[in-house]
Amino acid sequence: MEYFVIFLLSLFNGVFAMAEVALISSRKIRLEKLARHGNWRAKIAYNLAKDPQRFLATVQIGITVVSLIAGAYGGTEIAGRLSENFASVTWLKEYAVMLGFAVTIIFTTFLTLVLGELVPKTIGMSRPEVIAMALAPIMQLLYYVASPFIWLLGVSTKFILRLLRFNRKSEDPPVTEEELKHLIEQGRQYGILEEQESDMMRSIFRTADRNVSTLMTHRNDIIWLEEGSTIDDIRKLINESVHSNFPVCNKSLDHIIGIVSIKDILIQVSQNKPWNLNELVKQPLYIPESMPAMELLDTFRKSGNHISLVMNEYGSLEGIVTLHDVVESIFGNIRLTDQHTQQEAVMRTDGSWLMDGMMQTHEWSDLLNIHDLRDEEMGNYNTLGGFIMHHLGKIPKTSEHFTFRNHYFEVVDMDGKRIDKVLVKKEESILIE
Repeated sequence: MEYFVIFLLSLFNGVFAMAEVALISSRKIRLEKLARHGNWRAKIAYNLAKDPQRFLATVQIGITVVSLIAGAYGGTEIAGRLSENFASVTWLKEYAVMLGFAVTIIFTTFLTLVLGELVPKTIGMSRPEVIAMALAPIMQLLYYVASPFIWLLGVSTKFILRLLRFNRKSEDPPVTEEELKHLIEQGRQYGILEEQESDMMRSIFRTADRNVSTLMTHRNDIIWLEEGSTIDDIRKLINESVHSNFPVCNKSLDHIIGIVSIKDILIQVSQNKPWNLNELVKQPLYIPESMPAMELLDTFRKSGNHISLVMNEYGSLEGIVTLHDVVESIFGNIRLTDQHTQQEAVMRTDGSWLMDGMMQTHEWSDLLNIHDLRDEEMGNYNTLGGFIMHHLGKIPKTSEHFTFRNHYFEVVDMDGKRIDKVLVKKEESILIE
């Protein structure tokens, strides 16, 4: 009978331990959602989760009472009976009482740890919301029964915390970006999210950390129309380019008149009427190069204009960025109709990479699995060419090379002062810098 009582008390202890772990591990958002849909158990569990001090005091009182009863009962009944059994053995008679208590302590401790702690807590963590809702009414009832003791414990706890000058906040800490990324990765690993979904979410975080200078087409690569261009000039430009909007300038990109749409030009030409290129020009958006990418996306949405000119702090043109550029940073490369683009990175037969010097840092670093580029985060460079110049501390010449993070980088082609092509290969024998 005594063993059954100890077994039963261990189960009671397990119920309290299970309730504690389940409620602490439960997601408040899910409990709140279920409560709003009329689940009364979820409502009780959510109210307990909002006041952890009250709930933990209830659990602690229950565990303490059960432990005291188990200890007292085990010490008097089981230990006494075991001592009598040991005393019947002649050579153990002198140690009978000590052995009786020792065996009792080992037995009750083992039973309490397994049935009262480890097993129930493991179960509680496996399905926290379900178990929390199942046990919440019992915990609520115990709270009402033990409310005077809980009030006393609460007052005492607050008094001691005040003496220690400890400012306790009951609210959960805000979820960080890194935690969200970790949840996305877990969702992908367990099949909750598709590969494309997780990639897109990671791209959104990455785009949110970028500014427009990392998305724009640099001024050196901008194709533009001269003010007063003839239809033959425009027709030639259309044949050579896949773009549908072009800056119109007066002799140079430092004197931009505006942006013209090929569609508007074709409409005018099709009507067989005299037309003037300047009359079709529209004023573009002017944005600073430091503008965050997501802010630019919001600007595009509000203005209805999907192309903007990126200016530096001195008022000079740095480049052009479009809605297409922002969308590509999230969804990846989106090929336009009849667009034949050159790949920025090509894997060769020997496993090395031939990369474009204008390849964005986040793209080549992801491809090579090289991360934690602190200088890039500070905005010192945005491209592979910028990274190489930063690392070498100068404008390189063809065939100059170096090793970084177990990767060999070699400049294989220069376009004036700009790095055009870079050979990258992994060297297993070189220690990581």
